[in-house]
Amino acid sequence: MPSRLPAAERREQLLDVAMTVFSDHGFHGASMNEVAAAAGVTKPVLYQHFPSKRELYLELVEGVSSQLAEAVTTAARSESGALNQAQAALTAYFRFVEENQREFRLLFGRGAPREEEFESGSRVVENRMASTIVDLLDDRIDLETRQVFARAIVGMSEGVSRHWVAQASRPSADSMAKELAQLLVGGLAGLHS
Repeated sequence: MPSRLPAAERREQLLDVAMTVFSDHGFHGASMNEVAAAAGVTKPVLYQHFPSKRELYLELVEGVSSQLAEAVTTAARSESGALNQAQAALTAYFRFVEENQREFRLLFGRGAPREEEFESGSRVVENRMASTIVDLLDDRIDLETRQVFARAIVGMSEGVSRHWVAQASRPSADSMAKELAQLLVGGLAGLHS
């Protein structure tokens, strides 16, 4: 029989277990039966806290996306100068990925559902990061072009992090961020030459 936890602790335990189940199996591959079994509770206990698999998954995605977006935007805004801001933001991003791999898989993994209602979490992250990047880009570039560049930078960062995190022997988050920041800032500087 599972030990009796206060409701708030049980909810946190269920979220933690569900994070692992969803990141390992994706939304469609995971089941509420699996989450309940992994948590050592019955399905009715799980349903007391989360009315559906969809709501459980969305709560996880919203929580992770807010955490990642906040880390990246706070880091970028704590620095001045394009290179320092880009490096700080990318360092925060890569550290998050390195320290929270199951959360990263939940947002961006192959098992993440592609239906519009589920993409809100990754979109929140992408939108907030792109918005921050637009603000950091040289205002001599028109807004529409800055928005395109910002989306390209966000997409590139995600792609690089997928490759980077899969490497057994990989550079540190700091050195990866430094190299990518230099590439980005150098490339953008070339637009004015």
